[in-house]
Amino acid sequence: MSACRPQQPVAAWRAHATRGLNRPSCQLGLRRWYSPLSVDQPAEELKYEDVKQLTQKPNSDVVLVDVREPQEYENGAIPTAVNIPYKSSPGALGLDPEDFYDTFGFAKPSLDQKLVFYCLAGIRSTAAEQLAATYGYQKRGNYVGSYEDWLNHESQK
Repeated sequence: MSACRPQQPVAAWRAHATRGLNRPSCQLGLRRWYSPLSVDQPAEELKYEDVKQLTQKPNSDVVLVDVREPQEYENGAIPTAVNIPYKSSPGALGLDPEDFYDTFGFAKPSLDQKLVFYCLAGIRSTAAEQLAATYGYQKRGNYVGSYEDWLNHESQK
């Protein structure tokens, strides 16, 4: 038996032999690559100062995205941010523009815009940022400090 046989189901290995192949696919140089997420560009990690600048000088090429739930967003958010909740609407960026508008009340961000994600503490924003990549958003940022960091800095003023 081949050392790579356990990597393939028995039926698949036998199928090679019935097609006239005497070796399993791994000996033929064929490999399967599995990846739940395929990201071309890593996201930029932003700090408080970077996000503060975005709020002071809004840019139509950058969308600040609060991925917390609507109740959390309503209780306070970073200025200029839009709310696209990750937990209750994980497929939001996969919606067509009309459905997106009907659901959220604002235009769906274009693939040309940079999306900067934040949540309460950085967990959901990281997941949302990675998910956005699977929908074709290559310009992404993540404010890992998120809303807690924002509040800490803002309270010091």
